[in-house]
Parts: sequence; C-alpha cells; structure tokens
Amino acid sequence: MNKKFSHSTVRRLGGVVTLLALTVLESSGFAGYPVLSATAPRGAQRGSEVKIKVTGDKLADFQTLMFLSPGFTVKSVDKVEEKAVECTVVVAPEARTGNHLVRVVTKSGISHGRQFFVGNYPNRDEVEPNNDLSLAQPITINQTLEGVIQSEDVDYFKVTAKKGQRLTLEAEGLRLGYGTFDPYVAILDKDRFEKVSSDDTILHRQDGYCSWTVDEDGEYFIMMRDSSYRGNGAAFYRLHVGGYRRPEVVYPAGGRPGQKTKVRFIEKDGSSFEEESVIPADAPEFHMLFATSQEAAVSGNLFRVVDVENTLETEPNDALAQASAVSPGDRAALNGIIEKAGDVDFFKLTLKKGQKLLVQGFGQALGSPLDMVVNVQNAKGGNITGNDDGGGTRRLDSRFSVDIPADGDYYVRVADHLERGGANFVYRVELGTAPKELYVSSPQFTINDTHYRQFIAVPKGGRYATLVNVTRAGVSGDFTFEAPGLPAGMKLLTDNLPKDYTSIPLLFECTADAAIGSATVPLTLKSVDPAQNVVGRLRQPFDVVREGNVIYLTETHDKLPVAVVEEVPFSLEIQTPPVPLVAGGVMNLKVVAKRKEGFNAAIRLFMIWKPSGVSSLGEVTIPADANEAVFVLDAKKDVPAGKWKFTVMGEADTGKGRVYNASPFHEVETAPAYVTAPAMSLAVVEQGKETTMVAKLETLKPFEGEAVAQVVGVPDTIVIEPNKITKDSKEVTFQVKTTAKSPVGKQANLFVSVEIPVNGSTTTTHRIAVGSTLRIDAVRKAAPAAPEKIAAAKPKEAAPAAPKVLSRLEQLRQEAAAAK
Repeated sequence: MNKKFSHSTVRRLGGVVTLLALTVLESSGFAGYPVLSATAPRGAQRGSEVKIKVTGDKLADFQTLMFLSPGFTVKSVDKVEEKAVECTVVVAPEARTGNHLVRVVTKSGISHGRQFFVGNYPNRDEVEPNNDLSLAQPITINQTLEGVIQSEDVDYFKVTAKKGQRLTLEAEGLRLGYGTFDPYVAILDKDRFEKVSSDDTILHRQDGYCSWTVDEDGEYFIMMRDSSYRGNGAAFYRLHVGGYRRPEVVYPAGGRPGQKTKVRFIEKDGSSFEEESVIPADAPEFHMLFATSQEAAVSGNLFRVVDVENTLETEPNDALAQASAVSPGDRAALNGIIEKAGDVDFFKLTLKKGQKLLVQGFGQALGSPLDMVVNVQNAKGGNITGNDDGGGTRRLDSRFSVDIPADGDYYVRVADHLERGGANFVYRVELGTAPKELYVSSPQFTINDTHYRQFIAVPKGGRYATLVNVTRAGVSGDFTFEAPGLPAGMKLLTDNLPKDYTSIPLLFECTADAAIGSATVPLTLKSVDPAQNVVGRLRQPFDVVREGNVIYLTETHDKLPVAVVEEVPFSLEIQTPPVPLVAGGVMNLKVVAKRKEGFNAAIRLFMIWKPSGVSSLGEVTIPADANEAVFVLDAKKDVPAGKWKFTVMGEADTGKGRVYNASPFHEVETAPAYVTAPAMSLAVVEQGKETTMVAKLETLKPFEGEAVAQVVGVPDTIVIEPNKITKDSKEVTFQVKTTAKSPVGKQANLFVSVEIPVNGSTTTTHRIAVGSTLRIDAVRKAAPAAPEKIAAAKPKEAAPAAPKVLSRLEQLRQEAAAAK
C-alpha cells in the first residue's frame, strides 16, 4: 500500500501518532469513508474499454469511480467486496493523455485520490521472468507496458526495429503516486551497449524519456530498472514504447488564451518541427500542449497561458545596443532561447518612475534545462536588481520585484547561471504590475497529509463543513460563492465572502430525501460589484508523492469532490449563548450531540472557523456515552463587535470507519466590554500575612446590579476573596491571605474575572487587569545586632588599682628588707 495515501501511516511518518478513544459500535449499519489503495491497471488507452480492479478497504457499499476530469464513464460494476471492487470503465477517444485523479465513492463517503493515466497505446503486462537479456519479453512498438520493479530487479523487453525507424521510451513511475520509485530506461543493442538512456528529466522530474533513430535492422532490448537498483512491491511503472518524436520544450513558451499561436516543438538534440496551435479560451495558466501535425507524444509540453502579447527575441541581442525592443504596455512577456554557451539576451523597454514591476521567469517550470538569471539594468548597463533562484516550486527560475527609480529606457538581461546554452534552453519572462487575483484553498488539516478531509461528503439530512483560506492580490470588496452542479438535494449555505475575511467556513447541507450521488464541482467567487471582473477560484494543492516532510510531487485542483452519502448515527447542534462574547472576555460554547439508538462512540469535534480576535481550542471530544462538550471562546480586547456564523464538525468511528456530520450555522455575537482595568500595581506580602490588591476600574458601558470580581491565577494556598462592584465603582480591593505553605516568589500573569449580570439572570465574563503580579516573600528572621552595640552590652573589666602612696619611713623599711 502506498504510504502517501494511508492517513494513519502518514501520521507516523511525520512523527505523530494520534490515538482516538472511540468506542466500537458492535452492530452498526453505518460504514465509514472508503480507502483506495491501488488500481490495476494503473492506466488505459484512450478510446478503449478497460476492466479495472480497485483494492482498498471499506468498499462493500461501492457506488462509482469519480474522475476529476471528463472523458470517463463507469459502464458497469462487476464485483463488489469489502476490500476489492471490479468495474468496467469506458475511456473516451478525446480523453486527454496523461494523469487523471480518481476517487472511490461509496454510500458512506469519498476516498483519497489516486492517479490514473491515459495513453495512446494498448496496455500489456510485464511477464516474469524477464530479468536478463536472454529472458527478455518480446513486444512490439506502440504498446504500454505495466509492471513492477522489486529490489535489484531489472526488466528486459525485446523489440524488432528497422533502420531509420524511431524508438521512443517514456516512463511513468514516480508520477503514478505509489512511492519514490525513480525509473531508469535505456535502449540496448544485441551486444548490450546502450544506444540511448534516461534517468531524470526537467519536465517529468524522476520519470525519464528518450528517443533514438535506429541505425540498423535487428533486435533491440529495452531496459527498465530503478536508478539505484532499489525497488519494492509498490514500485509500479507504465512504460510507453512508441515511434513518436519526444519534444522537450516549445518556443515560444507561452501565448494568449483563445488565440492561434505558431510554436516550435524542440527536441533534446536540437531538431524541431513547427505548427500552429489553438490555445483554448479556458486553458489554465500552465497548459499541456500537444502536437497535432503528427503523432503526439504521450505527454504534452507545458505552455504558459496569460493574456499578454508575446515579445520574441531578435538575434543578435547579446548586448545593450542590440536589445530586442518591447512594445509599450503595463505587462510584457519576453520569449527567447539561450542558444549556446555564454549567450546573453537583452530586451529594451521604456518605463516610468514609480512603476513597481513583478518580474517572473519561467524556464524549468516549463521543462527547459535553463538555470536562469534575470537582471534589470539602466541605460548605462548598471544593475538595478536581479535574481537567480526564487521561482517557487521550481526554485531555479527567477522571481523578484523592482521599483523604477526614474523615467527612461531600461534593459532586461537573461542568461544561464553556469553560462550553458543549447537549442532547448527556452525561457519566458513575464513582467509588469502583479495580476489581480482571488483564490481560496483549504489548509492542511493534519500533519504531512494534504488529503485528509479534503472532500465534501454530506450525509442525508445532515451537513459537512470545511475551511477555506482566502488569498487576494489587488482585489477588494465582497464576493459571492457559486458551486454549480451540486448533486440534487444539496446546497452550499455559505453565500457571501465579506471583504475583510481572510478565511471562511463552507457549510454544505443535504435534505433527508436526497438521492445518493456524486459530482466534481467547480467553486468560484463573483464580485458583488459589477465593475469588478475578477473571478475567484479554488486552488487546492495536493501532494502526489510525499514521505514525511519530503515532498516529491504535487498538483493543484480547481474542483471539489462532492457526494451525498448515507445518514450518520449522530447530529450536532450549538446551543445559543445567552449573552454576547465581550471584548477581553471568555465564553463557554456548548455543543450537544443527538445519537441514534445503539451509537455510543466518542465524537471528535472540530472548530471549523473563528472570527478575527477570537481564539479557542481547535478540537474537543464528546466522550463515549456522553452527549455534550464545550469550546471555550477567548476574545481579545480589540475584537470587533458583530454577529458571526459558527459551525463545528464531528468525526466518529462507527466501528467500520470514520463518518462526519456538522452542526447548522449558529450565530455568536461579540460586543464591547462593560468594564476594563489596567494591570494592578505589584503587591508584596510575607508568607503567613495578609495584604490587598487594588484594581482601578473604568466603566465603559453601564450595567444593572452588582458584578462579582475575582482574582484568577493563584494557587490554592493563597486565598483571595471575591468582591462586588457596580457601574459606579472606581476601584475594587481584594484581601489577600497567605499561609506558611504559600509559595515564595512571583505569581505573575494574574487577572480579574468579572461576572457582569445581563438581563437579570445571566452573566457575561470579562477579564480585566490582565498581567497583574503578586509577590510573596519568605518570613523575615531577627536581624543580628550591630558590632558597637554588642561591645556596649559586655561587662567592662576592672581597671588596675592606683599605687599606694608610702611615707618616707615606710620606704626606708622596704629598702632595708630588700637588701637583706
């Protein structure tokens, strides 16, 4: 199974394992959304009828295959099992060759997508053993081979060709989306010498192609392997063996929609052919262009489509004095080829002071090997600005902005970073004011998985909700959503995109009697201002191949996969909040579940959207056997007043997989605060003692009765009694009591919670004095006495007695006694 499309596996690859404590419903008729692991074959010839085997899980209530693009019809469903389905699909002759996204639709849900390819040739399966030239599988030209490369495996095929005949190989490996298989293809002669080979290509990344003109009659061998001799049971490939010419690029590399453009298809060896191509009026910005004057390649060449007139280089133009002239206008598209090593191209245009130009180069994005460097220079050749790498997904393309400093002539210089060149080093540089555009896309709802919940599976009698982010460029004003072609009984309840929304919830609803059905639906936005001609669109990126944080291949879709599915065993409703959520305040938003009899599993709730300035947890869970849960809404001080549509979506495991249902829209009002206060002054107290904390109040809106204020954020060993205030209170004082167990240090980030009565019986919760601090000091010990005081307290020693005064007679007696 492909790790990319296994939701639980992708989570493990990202280093995150999410365990949902969901109770299994022992006997349930409610299935979960299906898993599409693989299709066999992995592609088909256009204009053919093909038997497709789908493998996966939870397929027992299979309905159909949903192809994102037109040209496919499910003719019959031939066999249905829990882990496999067989059906017959008709591929229209006009179906576009290349990749098409397909999903499984069951009565219970929509699967993640898989790639299904359409080619020009009939399929033929690889037959083992064919891992040596002596065992090479015989084939003919104009076939598509389907096989798998195991570890250290090499597949050989044998074909007979005539001198002058063209042999072309083109591999689809990585693009199939089953992993990081990197094909290597080659044509060998009978002596095992490679005549031509291909590993990677600019156009198709790890998938290679090559073309060769046979130099003598005989048998030739085609080799397919992994470039590093790796492989596994999921290293699937489709290898086209034909006689068509394989262009690498087209020149010019772009054109205008709805017009004919003369283009030259250029091959790797420099050979080319010209024809006039008709560009569809509704072509995407990156259009796949195919030759029509001869057999077309299996895959086309990328062609940039914008409504800007082309300027083609005129050689010689490798110096300022020889620069190709650009017609005046707000936008320009410069087209050229760096034809030889060291080649440089110059274009001359006249600009005005203050112009802000977006310069965007397209080279590798269109299959060219050019590593472009683009510079804007003044009339003297002085560099103003430039860029080497910066082109987004193809980073070797240039992209930058420049502010024009003065009126005058300016020059655009284009070159290869390594001074290489060649006939296929085609480029296109678009410059001018940034185009106006509006698009929406859903965020990634879980780690390393762009497919999780990226579908609209609406249960009968229920709803499905998703979030889209809004990107505007030069576009303002309100827009309305349009989703034409929804299945009968389904409607989009989100009708308007206000001008200041950067994201918005989309809520789809189904009637209880809606028939099971599916469709791919374009999502567009039309301006309410008739003078605004910008049409907004869905631009949803998907990873085709991804392992952990490494993305190998992506694609972008502009349609929603939508289906009406069977009812689910629960419904959700948001209870009406009795009071508004005030600025700087908090509110409990209760969600109540109604369960079908016998369904007791936990329900995971997702908060789909919140208005700017309001925050909450992204999800909470209604426990098994319980019926409600609460989201705590937290409003910033500057939250705008208004009424907002909230919805939550539930996900539950019925025992047979996950199912979804969303609540109806419910209005939550935000309003200005009644009272506010700055942080309280620092309060300091010793352990075991008392102090006070004082909040200076400002009443912003009068209220009736008494409100209860309470300091929040201290541990249980600190007691702070609540106090009451009225609309006339200028301050509120809190008595702080500590004990010997109260922790020493700062109690920071305290605030005052104020419950203000509204309509007599209910209260609205404010948070004021945010950021207040209480400091608790340890009990002070008795200070030691000063040294001089200690000396004063000691008893003094007795002074020696003064000598006795002797008479003259006593002196003579003592002298006489001493002499004896």
